[in-house]
Amino acid sequence: MSENPSNSNNTNKVLIIICILLALGCAFFAYKTFNPKKSVEYISLMDQKQNLDTEYQSTLKLLDDNKAQLESMKGQNADLDKMLAERESALNNLKMQYETLNKKANKTNADKAKMQALINDLQAQNKMYLEQIEKLAAEKKVLIEENTKLSTDLSSEKETTKQLTTEKTYLQGKFELGKLLRTQNIIATGVKTKSAGKEIETDKINKLDKIKVCFETGDNKVLDAGNVTLYLRLINPQGNTIVQESMGSGIIKLSDGTDAQYTKSVEFAFQNVSKKMCIYWAQNIYAEGKYTAEVYQSGYKIGSTTFVLK
Repeated sequence: MSENPSNSNNTNKVLIIICILLALGCAFFAYKTFNPKKSVEYISLMDQKQNLDTEYQSTLKLLDDNKAQLESMKGQNADLDKMLAERESALNNLKMQYETLNKKANKTNADKAKMQALINDLQAQNKMYLEQIEKLAAEKKVLIEENTKLSTDLSSEKETTKQLTTEKTYLQGKFELGKLLRTQNIIATGVKTKSAGKEIETDKINKLDKIKVCFETGDNKVLDAGNVTLYLRLINPQGNTIVQESMGSGIIKLSDGTDAQYTKSVEFAFQNVSKKMCIYWAQNIYAEGKYTAEVYQSGYKIGSTTFVLK
């Protein structure tokens, strides 16, 4: 049985209409998807995002560099430590807000404006860091200059004090030396005392019964009037100091810090004028030869003489 030509034509027409409708749908989809205007907007959005990210990362790097400089000064200034802690919290908050917005797939103009504002805030923080670094650097410079001046002044003061101490010690030493007596006309000899008390000088060992050392003290206006103690050292020909503790011999400290034996000490009232005095010694005089008599005051030798016994 053969097909009706009229029905076949109708079917072809329907198919043609369907194809046309499909073609129009594809064209509309392509228009919507590949609209040049839409593509430009998309590229512009991507550029803006890239610019924001670049500026954000650059700002973060500057912040980290400046923050590292300030961190190196931590522990030197309580106010700085407090400021760093506060700004660390503020920075973390700003970065968290930016990262949250940056993760949004579809950002509105308000989002982009907020992101830019956050970057501006971060840049303001960076500026504050720089100002703080400059301020601390200036303060450090002043402190270094002050410390240098103080060190110089201290060194100068120490040198002045040292000089004054040296001068004081020198003057004190000169004053102490000025209080020493200047013995004059010191003479030492053997003597024998007669029954009437008359003394006869002799240099014979077997005839003398004591040694007499006489001298004049000389006047002294520096030394205060009052009791003065003098020490006599008699040195025998063998170089030994003649001593006998039971007769008052002892040890004195010399001006150089060493100890020395003395034969006898005498104390007398000094009235600032010269006075003639004699010191006697009668023990342990046996050897012939050259003897030495030395007189000491306050550890200083103020006179000496030699004599020979036969």
